[in-house]
Amino acid sequence: MLYLKKYSWSIEKDVSVSGFAWLGEDYFCGQDFAEQTQKHASDFGQFKEFVSRLNGQFSIVINNDVETWATCCHTWSFPLFYKIDKDNFYISDQPEQLLQTNADKEIDAFASSYFLQFGVTPFQQTLNATIAQIQPGEIVCFKNKSGNVTSDFVFQLQHKPNAEQTPQDVATHFRKVFEKYFKQIKNKQILLPLTRGYDSRLLACLLAEFGHKNVLCATWGRKNNSEKQTAQKVAEKLGFQYQFIEYNEELIDNFKSDPTFTDYANYSGHWSSMPYLQDYFAVKYLREKKLINEKTVALPGHPGDFLRGAHLNNLILDLTASELGATLIKTLGTSLPANPDFRAALQKYLEENLLIQKSLSPDEAYEIWDLRERQCKFISNSNHVYVYFGVNVLMPLFDKQNLQFFAGIDARNKNREQLYNKTLEDYFFKKHGVDFDLKQISDQKDSKFQNLKTRLIKAAPHHLKTLYYPMNDGIFYHEITGQLRRDIKMKHPLKPHSFNAYIVQWYLHFLTSQSK
Repeated sequence: MLYLKKYSWSIEKDVSVSGFAWLGEDYFCGQDFAEQTQKHASDFGQFKEFVSRLNGQFSIVINNDVETWATCCHTWSFPLFYKIDKDNFYISDQPEQLLQTNADKEIDAFASSYFLQFGVTPFQQTLNATIAQIQPGEIVCFKNKSGNVTSDFVFQLQHKPNAEQTPQDVATHFRKVFEKYFKQIKNKQILLPLTRGYDSRLLACLLAEFGHKNVLCATWGRKNNSEKQTAQKVAEKLGFQYQFIEYNEELIDNFKSDPTFTDYANYSGHWSSMPYLQDYFAVKYLREKKLINEKTVALPGHPGDFLRGAHLNNLILDLTASELGATLIKTLGTSLPANPDFRAALQKYLEENLLIQKSLSPDEAYEIWDLRERQCKFISNSNHVYVYFGVNVLMPLFDKQNLQFFAGIDARNKNREQLYNKTLEDYFFKKHGVDFDLKQISDQKDSKFQNLKTRLIKAAPHHLKTLYYPMNDGIFYHEITGQLRRDIKMKHPLKPHSFNAYIVQWYLHFLTSQSK
């Protein structure tokens, strides 16, 4: 049984599709996409082969008399969830629709503990033991009579070395990929979340290079934060409109009690991912002030950091299997303290599940976890704030071609990051006169002094840690999460500026309170 109401779905016979895709050079969306999928749905093997050739942001469900097939693309833009109950298969884009009574809404202990560490639930699990999620790039087949479920991945990052690439090669690649996205946005208003970073600046340069004029560049956060000055200079140099949304006490006043906020938290959390708050107030403001509308397309820079290999250094590349779990927790976790027994069990769980594919090295497993669990289910899940307020989202940097292109470039000694940055600086920023406020690459290594300092800070009382870490963050998260903490007893993260640690605790409390 299907419950597909959250996103915009097009239907052709037993096929339901949401989003868009390219099949080779051909672009499909809406009814055309559904009809094209129907042509490749005579059996599961044909459908699986068809989906493996698609590139875009989409989800597909096919429900025939014998089987139900479903898939989410590699970006996880339209998450799907399913439940098996007495050999009946239920699938929905709203997991709460699969929970009929308060008794059904019990929070799973292991999944919730994992969620507190990473802001997402593990792999196919959700915060409810009876509901599963389709993972990024996964395809699922349910046999209606036997109740048997099988799954596989139709997209997985391939770490095959490319021929040596020059900055000019990389620039040519970026322009070629962006061109196909530009064809879909050339007559629309673009909302570009612009910071001082490189990825949003690259998108700004590409928009200017392709002659797009109707661009609103926007930055948000604390007054006079470090992003504003550079972002405004970039926008003005390229001739784009610029808007800064100041986060202050007035803007966020009593937001926790606002029905719009709680509705958004349900919409974007879907029992599996932390609802992002960084962009919520800004997008809400832009819509209320009519600076953007339902025809606007947002172009966030996800996952530029991943493409450049910012998450990789020689220590990661030299990981052993026994170090994988602990390294994921240390480098990509929320820094919430965990019971030592649970932490040990979590490390083992991560290693067993990620290294089940024998061909993967520990560093490749680390990168695949980062892509699926962090980039898709955590960071890019923040795009739901745009969709919630009626704004479409395109992610040119998340294109399959980009992921595979950069996965094939050696990351050792920061080679990939140096090539990425040099390309942007020399072939885009310099060309458009925005080659200012550039950054240096550092390959940080844990020295004995650094390890000692980390241990001392970790052991210090919370009030002393706040003296070491800057609490006036650029986003205004200190004040935002302060409101979430009112009337709720929360643990402090080991790093006090890890404000997501408070959001994940609030979300679990929010779900628990709904089931009472």
